[in-house]
Amino acid sequence: MGRVKFNPQNTVVINATNIGFKYHGLGVYSLNLLKELTKLKTGLRFIVYVNKTAAPHLSGIKFPQNFLVKWVSKSLSPDYKFKGHLMRLIFSNLLSLKYRKYLIFNTSQLEISFFRSNQVVTIHDVIPLLFKNYHKKQFIYYKLILKFGLKKARYILTPSHNSKDLLQEMYDIPDDRIRVIYNGADTLINKDKVFENKTGKPYLLYIGRICKMKNIKGIIESFGAIADKIPHDLIIVGNDWKVFIEELYFSQIDHRLRKRIKFKENVSNEEKCRLFKNAEMLIFPSFYEGFGLPPIEAMACGCPVIVSNNSSLPEICGDGAYYVNPVNIKEISTAILRLIKDTELRNELTAKGKERASNFRWDFSAVKHLWLLEQIVDSSTFPVVETHPLLLPVLESLQKRALSQTQS
Repeated sequence: MGRVKFNPQNTVVINATNIGFKYHGLGVYSLNLLKELTKLKTGLRFIVYVNKTAAPHLSGIKFPQNFLVKWVSKSLSPDYKFKGHLMRLIFSNLLSLKYRKYLIFNTSQLEISFFRSNQVVTIHDVIPLLFKNYHKKQFIYYKLILKFGLKKARYILTPSHNSKDLLQEMYDIPDDRIRVIYNGADTLINKDKVFENKTGKPYLLYIGRICKMKNIKGIIESFGAIADKIPHDLIIVGNDWKVFIEELYFSQIDHRLRKRIKFKENVSNEEKCRLFKNAEMLIFPSFYEGFGLPPIEAMACGCPVIVSNNSSLPEICGDGAYYVNPVNIKEISTAILRLIKDTELRNELTAKGKERASNFRWDFSAVKHLWLLEQIVDSSTFPVVETHPLLLPVLESLQKRALSQTQS
């Protein structure tokens, strides 16, 4: 068999350098999209750039002949935070110069290209513009640099209609240049698996980034307000031990309760599922979300969720979540107590959450991404319809499989 040719007429360059060793956020999107794209038949070729810290996550992917994977320095990894983000931005623009005739797909806003219009870029949220005090470094990027890049970008993807509306409002993006494609829940693969509770105690759970935007202090204080009424521990899973310690230190709770607050960092997908399946609930009173992956992942595992009544969360979680005002500690703590005591409500949220989460699948998402990329390569335009007729049988097959799995 001859060597597959990669040329501008049928090749998309995917910049997935935002997948790091620490598995969260932007990397979850990029990695799951790669996994699913490798399973779909297409006439497209893909040149995929990833950094070396992502190697453990890509080791299980069987890349077909139409994929060429190129490894770059680990210095581009998001594990290095600001330095890594800056290096990826520089690299992305060098990439756009190298592949001047190719369509480039940048899988997050932090890798946007300034010099080429022939790109698709996914903008996950505009949080730094909404909360400048929490994101002083990124505010300038979003306000000026990203704005310039979006003027150049040919097409923009975003994971919720809430994010789409904000992007159009803040950057004056017309409808014909932006499209919503929902993310998936990678915990669906283990939704029927039984996991032993190794903690030895009942617990409340938070999973996500550790930063002020996620309201970690509010979660801790809500737990502290009712800790004497429940036997539960609070487990917080995230990416930054130092920030967690700061949030814990400045929280207004009895210092004796701190031994009941546990921190875990960089858990595997299987361990994440174990935590969801054995948790009393997920507490996720974030100040803002562009999509909100952890609630959907928790719902897929049958874990009841408490989420904020703001941003994209009502759109994504639907009737499968208990909503609270994230700035009202009493409201959050009252919601926690109610879910612990009200078995009927817990069961109702569990059932509705599973049903809701079944709509958010990475294989569905990948089909829609592929169709858009095929159409743009073929005719340089967004398709009028959501899915190409040739891809409809694939989507229907995936939907039937999802329905049978839900019923079983």
